[in-house]
Amino acid sequence: MIRLKTICTVAGFLFLAKASFAQQGSFLDHLRIGFGAGANSAQIIDLEPFNVFEDLTGVEYMNNYSGMLQNIGNQYFVQAEWFNDFIILVLKPGTYTYRFSKMNEVVFATETVEQESPYLLRYIGVPLEIRYNYDLQRFRPYAGFTAAYSHLLRSNDASNQTFIRPKITAGAVAGTYIDLRYIILDFNVGYRAGVHNIASKTNRFETGSGNTFAQNDLLLNNLQVSLSLLFSLQKQKHYSNVECFY
Repeated sequence: MIRLKTICTVAGFLFLAKASFAQQGSFLDHLRIGFGAGANSAQIIDLEPFNVFEDLTGVEYMNNYSGMLQNIGNQYFVQAEWFNDFIILVLKPGTYTYRFSKMNEVVFATETVEQESPYLLRYIGVPLEIRYNYDLQRFRPYAGFTAAYSHLLRSNDASNQTFIRPKITAGAVAGTYIDLRYIILDFNVGYRAGVHNIASKTNRFETGSGNTFAQNDLLLNNLQVSLSLLFSLQKQKHYSNVECFY
């Protein structure tokens, strides 16, 4: 009985989907494919300071991390999206590289020693965006929600061993499409916040030779700006150079 009910439910969804496509055109008519690139800025949220250094006076020395816009990374991706009149589903698989620095300062009797450790984390990421689109003819602004799963690529830098491989982020996006008749430009701004600690609790001490400070528990947030070039399998609207309204 339960199996029959499940089959009927699935059949009902398939029928509705088929009816929807019949009204709005084929799936390929609502598909856009292209590629994009952009820049990002990492923001490090220090969840819990953690160090292994304490001088004879009992003073503990903590890590400090670079702030927003102090280090610029980049992203390169393929973009595929399905759209109807208002809702757009977007996938942007590609490489996402983030840069930031960890700074330590130790005060001795005769001098102050400063040490800066730069980090470059390169991920294979698969962001999913759900956008609400408003049509203003040549310009179609949108806003929406984004979530991404990423996997850290291996590096010869010993300090990268202090991070776990998977990373999940979520946030908001906004931007606009620009219709150029034969192609579409997508200008996109997004902010993604980390939803978990990216530091490895078992490898937090492997920060490289000469560095006595363990890696803190961290969230990796980022601000991204991207520009994409899209090609549609559906015939684009052809607007005249001079728009007339009556």
